[in-house]
Amino acid sequence: MAHHNTTSDVMLVPIERIDRIALFLSKFFSPLFGFIGGYSIAVLGAADPRMVLRWAVLAMCIQIVPVLILYRIRLAQGRYSDPDMSKRSDRTEVYILGAVSMLTAVLVLGYYGAPASITQLATSFFVIGTACGVINAWWKISMHASAIAAVATIATMQSRSLGIVFWMVVAAVAWSRLHTRNHTAGQVAAGTVLATMVVYVVHRYIA
Repeated sequence: MAHHNTTSDVMLVPIERIDRIALFLSKFFSPLFGFIGGYSIAVLGAADPRMVLRWAVLAMCIQIVPVLILYRIRLAQGRYSDPDMSKRSDRTEVYILGAVSMLTAVLVLGYYGAPASITQLATSFFVIGTACGVINAWWKISMHASAIAAVATIATMQSRSLGIVFWMVVAAVAWSRLHTRNHTAGQVAAGTVLATMVVYVVHRYIA
């Protein structure tokens, strides 16, 4: 049984079927899923999906690709405790590069006049990622929960029924992060609340 008031610096070794389910959910619904899901919803909800898709691809390339490259290099070098970066210190440089990449995307999108929906998303991800990075200096807030909660909030703004589906995914991811002992309940809740508030505020006040 997982202990929800403590975390582990080692990835869970699956023993029972429920362990494998938790690891699958944690791996599949990763922060990368959050980026792709968020931009996909923006594209599908646009009046001109093809035009918005081009901006979404540009934003994702700037925000995601540098971080993915760094992650793959460091993982190959054995610099991480495990593929999930269970140790809080493993995540520091990823957060730093992510903040730089996401800020670059926001500036590029703003300069070249990207659609508001894409600029809002890029800004939301920048604020969420930077805030999580700062907090990670002393507390391992859940970026998984933040990323999926951001998507759920965006989905809710588009469609109530779609939002319900994604909030169910948030609940599943929250459970998986607790079961694998990557995070405490407080760290998962904090990530969820942070992302929800940021997305709401950015979409309300940034045109």
